[in-house]
Amino acid sequence: MVLGAGLAGLVAARHLHLAGHSIKVLEARNRIGGRALTMSLNGGGIDLGPAWIWPAYQPNVIALLTELGLETLPQDETGDFVLETENGIRRGTFPKRYTDAVRIRGGVQALAHRLAAALPKDTILLSEEVSALDLQGRPRAITATRAWDANVIICAVPGRIAAKWDVNPGWPAVVAQDLVRWPTWMAAHAKLVVQYDRPFWRDAGLSGGAVSHMGPLVEVADQSDPTTGVFGLFGFVGIPFHTRSGQAEIVRHSLTQLVRLFGPDAAHPIRVELMDWAAEPFTATAMDQTAPHGHPSYGAPSLSGPVDGRLFFAGAEVSKTHGGLIEGAIETGERAAMLAARALVS
Repeated sequence: MVLGAGLAGLVAARHLHLAGHSIKVLEARNRIGGRALTMSLNGGGIDLGPAWIWPAYQPNVIALLTELGLETLPQDETGDFVLETENGIRRGTFPKRYTDAVRIRGGVQALAHRLAAALPKDTILLSEEVSALDLQGRPRAITATRAWDANVIICAVPGRIAAKWDVNPGWPAVVAQDLVRWPTWMAAHAKLVVQYDRPFWRDAGLSGGAVSHMGPLVEVADQSDPTTGVFGLFGFVGIPFHTRSGQAEIVRHSLTQLVRLFGPDAAHPIRVELMDWAAEPFTATAMDQTAPHGHPSYGAPSLSGPVDGRLFFAGAEVSKTHGGLIEGAIETGERAAMLAARALVS
């Protein structure tokens, strides 16, 4: 049994299915993907969650995309970059912020859907929020609808969510400590996506990239895919803006800011979406409401091995080498499936 239908859980479920095991995936949301959430547009898409992959350093995700027949597109940074400070706006040639980053054509959620399509029908059960685990003897997960018995369990939900469950006989002390030790990456952030009918910033010689000390958007980047006719920008909403303002106010101020950065055409989007991950109960907890300073050093030995020989952890924050990233989710999903498969035949 796999708990969580994010990328880590889906990767683990697929590996176990391909190895001949019967799998059930319990997902608390009414959709798959977890933090992989894409605004689908014209056969393409713009990501409301994680978006970037670095092929030179992330072999697992690239191998998986190739295996599943998904394409990537480079992060375009052609044109001038914009810097906004209290002294005004400057544009000029700056080093590329995202180096050799690429994005998944169709969005990261396309990867989640491709993974799910490889599983037998009715493997994934939506709206099944786990509230308790019984690890005495044969493991069991409890939701509002029933108790689900399993031979092994892979826990692929954010650690701070799992830490709130009623667990019998209780998480081992070091596991309990490590589950809450690190924030869920990007859980404190809100992300704004703005779609336009054309990439007007490129016509003005701009890359669509910006950094602002004024906000609400502290970082902006082009998220277009000309092949599918998708043109848009995304921005991270800075704290304290998304903690003190309503969504309508954030959108209004963000569009005003985009006009400052890129010109009057920015005032006329064809679609705007704001995703506040801090308000997502299956992503963030009260401990995640403040963003960490820098990228945490994720990974803990206690979450790399089994609990009572039958429960294994997977997820981006479990990875020591790619903590918080898409690569980390895939890496730990594969590892947890391998360990679980061994336990099933032992």
